[in-house]
Amino acid sequence: MRGLSACLLFIGLTTAVDVYLNPPELLPARLSPHQASQVLAAHLGLDRFEQLSKQSAKLGHIFAERDFVASGNQNALLLLVDERYALDVLPPALLPNFSFNEPSQDYLSTFLKMCTRRATHVFSRIFASHSVPTQGVPRPLDIFSAPTPANEAFLGEISTLTDYIDARVDRFAGLHITSIPQLAVSYGRESELYQSATRAVRGAIEAALSDRSVRFALLTYASSSAQKRAPQLSQQSPIPSTAEQTSTRLPKVCYASEYACLNGTDACFGHGSCLSTTNQEGECFVCSCETTKSESGQTQFWVGDMCERQDVSRQVPSSSPFVLLVGTVTTLFLLMGGSISLLYAVGSQEFPSILMGGIAGALRKE
Repeated sequence: MRGLSACLLFIGLTTAVDVYLNPPELLPARLSPHQASQVLAAHLGLDRFEQLSKQSAKLGHIFAERDFVASGNQNALLLLVDERYALDVLPPALLPNFSFNEPSQDYLSTFLKMCTRRATHVFSRIFASHSVPTQGVPRPLDIFSAPTPANEAFLGEISTLTDYIDARVDRFAGLHITSIPQLAVSYGRESELYQSATRAVRGAIEAALSDRSVRFALLTYASSSAQKRAPQLSQQSPIPSTAEQTSTRLPKVCYASEYACLNGTDACFGHGSCLSTTNQEGECFVCSCETTKSESGQTQFWVGDMCERQDVSRQVPSSSPFVLLVGTVTTLFLLMGGSISLLYAVGSQEFPSILMGGIAGALRKE
């Protein structure tokens, strides 16, 4: 009975997330959270930040093209939708690709934030914030002109989706669609406002699906997982394990979970990953900084508890050893030449008369 109770408790604490991909991928129906994260990263063109594990070997075909870089004809769109309202906004032809268990309540919100942060290093334009259209409410959406929280949320989200679809540069959008549940609660699912809003969102999704340059991913979640938990922090300084002692300076904060670390450090500012270590209280997670490449191809090194600062002492071009050697040798030659010239000039000058008079007097006495 205890085993059954524990199993039921685990099922109650984890919620299934359904993932819709376009173009669809050939994948198992069920993946682990780690596999799902890596598959989504590869699908959206963000896999350069992922460290492949043994689990990923089973999904090798997904990572065959790891050199994907967003260009003028490559874009990505990531949406989060409450599963209770997903069928109202999803096109009928779009079917779930796979599912996974959400490990914690803040997993999806942290994952969305992490993807958006990483996308800033890959795509030219990022659509993530919601705002009411600056030119007023469009005429087809006049019924949402009342300044209510639900209306404003919808106008901000549909405006962002429309701007994304109309953009003509390589772009990424990561949106949590929260207006649909708000409209359902405020006006009812049978109301004209709710029906108009779902049609508009469905139309935006269909427009994205019809664009072959857009890599689309939509994740549905149980309503309980929409409540974001505050990150749990451990106040003890971490003691890195032997395998992970990459820095002599210990981070100020060690996070209780990987997801708390990602959330609390803004996904290590997109310049690293959260790795496990131990302290006096047990296992915790800290940022392990990685190197990145600038647009000019220069290697960038990152430091800090959240990998938020560049290590300028190591920001040197690849040709610097030769330049440094030539510069040092040239400087030495100039110093040597200047010293010899100074000595020669001093040696050829006559002594002042007062000094010469003293020397002549001494010679006469002798």
